[in-house]
Amino acid sequence: MCSSDLIYFSMGSIQKGSAMSEKYRRMFLRTFAKLKQRVLWKWETEHMDEDLSPNVKLSKWLPQQDVLGHPNCKVFLTHGGFGGTVEAVYHGVPLVGIPMLGDQHLNMKKSVDAGFAFSLEYTTLTEEELLEALTRVASDSR
Repeated sequence: MCSSDLIYFSMGSIQKGSAMSEKYRRMFLRTFAKLKQRVLWKWETEHMDEDLSPNVKLSKWLPQQDVLGHPNCKVFLTHGGFGGTVEAVYHGVPLVGIPMLGDQHLNMKKSVDAGFAFSLEYTTLTEEELLEALTRVASDSR
């Protein structure tokens, strides 16, 4: 049985999850399967060719403010865009960021410096790093 705590995963509207390479998609799936929390993943097609772990739910669209505002939302796994970062701060949800382009790197640096985020490098990301970051942030009461 999964915990009722939740991790919300969205890479925004510009970076489509469904365009993610197979290597990274499988890495995320393996990592999510090891988590005790439920994972709500914004995925543009609402289905995936791989089998999903029972703790993972895909959705084409999610009311991000409502998800982040839910008391069970413990982590926002994000690209670190400005809008989502501000929404997470407003709702008090810590970030695990994987910045990709534009202002995302600076937003994540500032978030890490402020103490409410953990930032990972996409090009060198490993399953172990992702699992450690998500577990650490989800369990940190700060």
